[in-house]
Amino acid sequence: MDTATHWAFLLGILTLASWIAGGLAAVLGNVELGRHGQKTAEYLTLGLSAAGFVSAIVMALILIIR
Repeated sequence: MDTATHWAFLLGILTLASWIAGGLAAVLGNVELGRHGQKTAEYLTLGLSAAGFVSAIVMALILIIR
């Protein structure tokens, strides 16, 4: 495997991990955490989902451009 494939594989793992963590934060945000805890879980879910999306786009670009 070449370097581009390694980067794409690493970014794929990062994408999956951030989406799993975002889902976990969303589930935990539905538990009675209080107003501040739910707001924090919403921001955390949004941030992790956005990071996963960016990672997926970069992964696809690396595979297309190489």
